[in-house]
Amino acid sequence: MKAVFGRVIAVFVFAVLIVASLYLYDYLTTSERFAIREVEIRGLARADTAEVWRLLADLKGQNILLAPLDSYAERLRAHPRIESASLGRALPGKVTCVIEEREPVLKVLTDRYYEVDPNGTVMKGDAYTPMLDLPLVTGLPSEAVKPGAVSVDPRLRNALKALEVCRELGGDFAEGISELRSTETGVTILSAEQDCVLLLGDSDYENRLRKFFLLRDTLVNNEPTARVIDLRFDHQVVVRAQI
Repeated sequence: MKAVFGRVIAVFVFAVLIVASLYLYDYLTTSERFAIREVEIRGLARADTAEVWRLLADLKGQNILLAPLDSYAERLRAHPRIESASLGRALPGKVTCVIEEREPVLKVLTDRYYEVDPNGTVMKGDAYTPMLDLPLVTGLPSEAVKPGAVSVDPRLRNALKALEVCRELGGDFAEGISELRSTETGVTILSAEQDCVLLLGDSDYENRLRKFFLLRDTLVNNEPTARVIDLRFDHQVVVRAQI
């Protein structure tokens, strides 16, 4: 008898817990107390603030427990200037959005200015772009750069590769690059700081630049007037005083 009574009590308690859980779930998911009232955005620098807020505009008013925050993070990551985004809940009604923007390494001038990150993602330039202390890429047609997309244009990819090799092998040389001219015939690097022009051609940038960095001190000492350094040949370096 006691065993039967115990089972009845257990069933009753279990039923009460189920009903209570349903009431609690209903309260948590429908109560105004858990509606999103505040959205905080951190990490914005160059991305247009109004554009970012438009992507999050319909988040307010949703239930904080049911709002699909991952979907909003995907929206933000589709923005050309946003590298990553994560959203977190702070009960009862606040969502915090942390954004990391893309870091440009080049600026491109065609019909207007663009910025490009290390992966080749193109960002539309703004009023600050001309003032950025970044190497300028010239020689590209406007169709080579489309904002919001990773450029596969070989001329832009060549410029990115040449800059990457300069950073890996040349130390502070990369910081002094003022222009990379990239055309069908290859890449030319202009360094205002070093007062020289490097002719790289259209391939084998690592070996050609390695050769230059190994010979740089010798060239400075033996050819102090050398301004144009042609690295396109396998077994020689050709220097000229001017273009």
